[in-house]
Amino acid sequence: MEGTTRDLSYPPSPEALVVPVYDNHTHLEIADGENPMHYREHLDRASAVGVRGVVQVGTDVLTSRWSAAVAAREPRVLAAVAIHPNEAPALAESGELDAALAVIDELAAQPRVVAIGETGLDYFRTEPGAGRDAQLAAFEAHIAIAKKHGLALQIHDRDAHDDIVATLLRVGPPERVVFHCFSGDVELASVLAERGWYASFAGTVTFKNARNLRDALDVLPRSLLLVETDAPFLTPHPYRGRPNGPYLLPFTVRAIADHLGTDASMLAAQLSSNTELVYGSWDANPVVAPGDPWAAQEVPGDPNDLGDLGGALPENYPGERGASA
Repeated sequence: MEGTTRDLSYPPSPEALVVPVYDNHTHLEIADGENPMHYREHLDRASAVGVRGVVQVGTDVLTSRWSAAVAAREPRVLAAVAIHPNEAPALAESGELDAALAVIDELAAQPRVVAIGETGLDYFRTEPGAGRDAQLAAFEAHIAIAKKHGLALQIHDRDAHDDIVATLLRVGPPERVVFHCFSGDVELASVLAERGWYASFAGTVTFKNARNLRDALDVLPRSLLLVETDAPFLTPHPYRGRPNGPYLLPFTVRAIADHLGTDASMLAAQLSSNTELVYGSWDANPVVAPGDPWAAQEVPGDPNDLGDLGGALPENYPGERGASA
């Protein structure tokens, strides 16, 4: 980060929401800022402003195992597991994609894993050819895993709206589909409204140049709206560019409420209800050690016991590294 003019300090906490909400997509394993927060600090700050729980999202085998392990011991966390579309081409080229998908299938059976994602197609970073073919194969495999386990599907869609929709319709979608960090326009929002698929809005909806997202809000039923941070990315206005965390979600909730001309508490109640319809209750399956999720004990998929992955989490994964459990 040497030479950057980016402000690396975490923004101040917003005013707490009266009615709590959930962050349905975050990456607490990724460190950011001049003083990266441990995920428990992220969660504590979020709880203080009315964010009652998060869906922690994996993007490869390592982070999916980490996400499932944290969800198994932390009541405020549920997990989503997947191979990110940008990871699929290299895994396919090395012959490791099927093995990675098999791990995702195993993790999907854990009780506090509630979604398969993020998966989908990313045409921004991948040119036509073998790379996109690998993304599509992985996407179809993830759809099958979601249907097999009865889980929601969290979709990563970057510059690939038409092919995402076409794939879902061709192979048959799971019962619950979420377009994470919705990046479409009125046309895509109309498709979601027709199909009953959810649109999850991140801090991008607060950006001044994101008129397409606010227009999409106008055609989506409120019963299909979710909110997320995608932390540490996409920090909402007025702190765009600074490190993000679930505790900043109230900025996005209030911006959406202002655009829709509704009360923030009424919107928050709708968002919370929608989130629980997609993922279930955070209390539906108990953590490994109820009342003391940090008790020293063996936890399946513990990130401190990476087995065949060989070694500890990378330095930019604060997580359990160096934590006093």
